[in-house]
Amino acid sequence: MKVLQLRIPPLPRYAVAARSALSIFAGENRLAAADLENLVFALGEAIANAIQHARTAEAIEVRIRADGDCVIVTVTDRGQGFASPPRGPIPLPHAFAEVGRGFAIMQRCTDFLEVQSDPGAGTVVTLGRRRRDSQELGTAS
Repeated sequence: MKVLQLRIPPLPRYAVAARSALSIFAGENRLAAADLENLVFALGEAIANAIQHARTAEAIEVRIRADGDCVIVTVTDRGQGFASPPRGPIPLPHAFAEVGRGFAIMQRCTDFLEVQSDPGAGTVVTLGRRRRDSQELGTAS
């Protein structure tokens, strides 16, 4: 299993380094362009959530791995945590809402999403996209 691990400060300007690392890693591990685009977008949302809601100066850990037919990204913060969202489809908030889109967007951009959070102990978000074979590449989203 190929693994890449990063630790970035909880500042927006460092998210680009994580997105770039994912792009390079996923390209080397045959993730289709459309799947990569979706996974990079989901990673950006996960990092933005960690920066905004963790409320800690501790580094955000990003772990990227190729496992079987998937590229999996885990974003971990050691912040304040929260009650984990319910499993299943996450609805988008009202069109004019200013917050609350992060997990819904991540879910729509990935093949799987798992969120584990404990108040006072931080949050772990796991995102993944499956590698499609060449016959599926034209229909992957």
